[in-house]
Amino acid sequence: MQELAEKIECSQPIMEYGRVQEVGDNFFSVLTSYGDVISERAVSCLVQPKVGDTVLLFMDMSGNVFILSVLKREISENRQTDIVFEGPVNVQVKNGDLSLKSDIGMTIAAGEELSFASQKISVDADEGAAKISRLVFLGAFLDSQIKKVKHVADTVDTVYRRLTERLINAVRFVKEDEEVQTGSTRYLVEDTLTMHSKNAVHMAEEIVTINAEQVHLG
Repeated sequence: MQELAEKIECSQPIMEYGRVQEVGDNFFSVLTSYGDVISERAVSCLVQPKVGDTVLLFMDMSGNVFILSVLKREISENRQTDIVFEGPVNVQVKNGDLSLKSDIGMTIAAGEELSFASQKISVDADEGAAKISRLVFLGAFLDSQIKKVKHVADTVDTVYRRLTERLINAVRFVKEDEEVQTGSTRYLVEDTLTMHSKNAVHMAEEIVTINAEQVHLG
């Protein structure tokens, strides 16, 4: 009991106000009523202290000095508040929701990988832009409703098991060559089928059939 009492007496922890004078890689120089002291940031102090901040210090006779919290900071347009963690961080909310709000903007950045996992995700915005060098999309069902689409690509390769298109009008311009390879092809036109070319070649290995009430060749 006597040894324990001596240890408690020797530690003599006190609280002290201070003003940050210098910020290093792993230390802070703080001006106090005892003079300049070198301090560490306590794990519970999430706000990164900056030069000029008024902070609350924990000090003891063993030489331990920790910044417990940032009490006051000069607010200016270019002076931001940084919340800094060391090592992996997990933020967990039990039996409730987590909401992040910003009046101006919000940025999420990761040095290596950014992952989202949820049963349902929704994005609502007036404008959007995405710049992705390589995109892989895997899904079971895609339903899109778009008023206008503008698509520009150097090369497009599409593979479908079945493709059905319903169009009111369709126009396609091919500057050079177009080749279609099918097992069989059938065109059904309600009114008139017009094909115009400078030269036309029709070849069949077996039979060519033309069936109409009138046939005009000229």
